Amino acid sequence: MEGSMSLHNTGHGNGIRMTTLPSGLVLISERLPHIRSVALGLSFLTGGRDDPRDQGGIAHMIEHMVFRGTRDKDVIAINIAAETHGAELNAFTDKETTCFYGRFPGDQFGPVTALMAETVSGPAFRAEELTKEKQVVSEEIRTAQEDPDSIGLNLLFRAAYGDHGMGRHILGTIDSVNGLSDADLRGRYSDCYGPACGVAVAVGDVEHERLASALGSLLETRPECRSPARSPIVRSGPSVLVETRKELSQIYLYLAKPGLAYADQQRRALTVLNMAVGGGVSSRLFQRLREQEALVYSVGSFAEKYSDSGLLGVYLVTDHRKLARCLAVLREELARLRRDRLTEEEFERARNMTKSSVLLSLESTSTRMFRLARTWQLLGRVVTVDETVEAYNRLTRSEVENLIDQLLVSDFEYCGAVGPLSEEEVRQTLEA
Repeated sequence: MEGSMSLHNTGHGNGIRMTTLPSGLVLISERLPHIRSVALGLSFLTGGRDDPRDQGGIAHMIEHMVFRGTRDKDVIAINIAAETHGAELNAFTDKETTCFYGRFPGDQFGPVTALMAETVSGPAFRAEELTKEKQVVSEEIRTAQEDPDSIGLNLLFRAAYGDHGMGRHILGTIDSVNGLSDADLRGRYSDCYGPACGVAVAVGDVEHERLASALGSLLETRPECRSPARSPIVRSGPSVLVETRKELSQIYLYLAKPGLAYADQQRRALTVLNMAVGGGVSSRLFQRLREQEALVYSVGSFAEKYSDSGLLGVYLVTDHRKLARCLAVLREELARLRRDRLTEEEFERARNMTKSSVLLSLESTSTRMFRLARTWQLLGRVVTVDETVEAYNRLTRSEVENLIDQLLVSDFEYCGAVGPLSEEEVRQTLEA
């Protein structure tokens, strides 16, 4: 990061520029002359994993409440102002970040950027709005509690990370959410959401100097902040967590083991390996479990990468009576992968699909914006599209196959599942 005592500019090619404002806020812009809209995001390195133990869900509640009013505007005024200028405003919270973002026509850059900066700079956190939003978030939690995919994934993270912040649900619980006060939100926001803890990224019809001028004057009044100190990941060994739902006929199963962190030099090799194993319709797991044996409707693999850890795993949804056969096939395919490796055709196909996924996703200005923010926050630098594609072009089959020996020599350690089977029944099937 560049010094914070004066405004610095750095060019990164491909129309990407970066500035560090006196407030400490990092600005990144990517001008796309053929685009007539702008995607603007303000992202902070504070997420669900950072919630204090007695304030579960506070980052997610802050995400909701920032748009519920400022000192001078209530939520209705904010919504009217946004739509008057054709803007779509939204936000999300994940394990490690909170992001407030918008998409709008380029000719509305001035008023929409001012509105977003005002909203993020000075949320009011009014008690009456918090009371209403607690009801909204409680409904969101109940929805998640009735979604088998959400339940299974949440159980997997609990199995993998235990009581660490990474293992707790981003939404919190209904009790923890109802226990939050407006003072709690103000204190947390003041501590962790100032400009020195954030990055602002704009992609599309944007002029960098105009972005710096707009955000520099409107965010500099925020107090100093500090990103939360993160507890180290401590692995506790294999774990199986199951929620029995007798009303379901299918079982939703997630299996995982430790993977790679986002900054790991092998991360792209892992992405290609994941594509070959279960990332597409030509992948080994999809071909065997669905196309050949018709055991599942949904099956795939995943490689989640975070700042200090990762998970490599598979998921499937099947009739609970077919679970044993699915697991047997899964073991057979992983054993075949360890024994026979990847063919050159498989490697090229997986690499091409990975590059295609990157390039097609970047047709969206929002995706480009999120990507620039994430690479800055987790790598400390800007990574261009050309750099990414070239890195995949240089990748070799042996580099991908090395990860088979590194990551896939043993069984999956963590399991999260929901369905009509008991935890003991799932354990017995896994151990058979």
